[in-house]
Amino acid sequence: MNQDSSVGSELREPELARASGGSDVASADPGADAKVEALLTSYFSRMADAVGLPRSVALIYRILFLSSEPVSFQQIVGISGLSKASASTGLRLLERVRGLEIITIPSDRRTFYKAELSIRRLVSGFIEHTLQPTLEAGDRFLGELEGEGEQSLSPLHAERLASVREWHRLARELVPLLSLIDPRISSDPSP
Repeated sequence: MNQDSSVGSELREPELARASGGSDVASADPGADAKVEALLTSYFSRMADAVGLPRSVALIYRILFLSSEPVSFQQIVGISGLSKASASTGLRLLERVRGLEIITIPSDRRTFYKAELSIRRLVSGFIEHTLQPTLEAGDRFLGELEGEGEQSLSPLHAERLASVREWHRLARELVPLLSLIDPRISSDPSP
């Protein structure tokens, strides 16, 4: 593992939870911490699977989540065992969905990362970058089917198409409700 000499250099597996060296670390049970780390690995992996994200993203998020200090790219690669390409891709994805904060330290040329801990920002980032584009694509797909040749559809296909349109309408109606989570989410498909 690459030992960085600056922020978060004491971060190593399986001691992520004790990385900050806080006052209650001395009384912490390493076995209990390791169990929590394993459980969180499973939890974040299942959540990533549920929303269609790679497990490498879950692993990176767990590393950041369990660190009270910003973590460098080199540390993430060393702790996770991921290739640099996988780690870079995962960090970019987490950045895009607002799952992390990029930390710049003036005296250090490296980039550091810190987990976003607000469920509101995590959910709104996922919705903004995943759900909204999917609904916009659905608008285009369903728009292409309007009018032309719908009368010539079999009863089964006409029924199924009507069901999909209803699902899509309901999904579109949910987006304004989601704006209660984050006002930046709107039902307006324009940028």
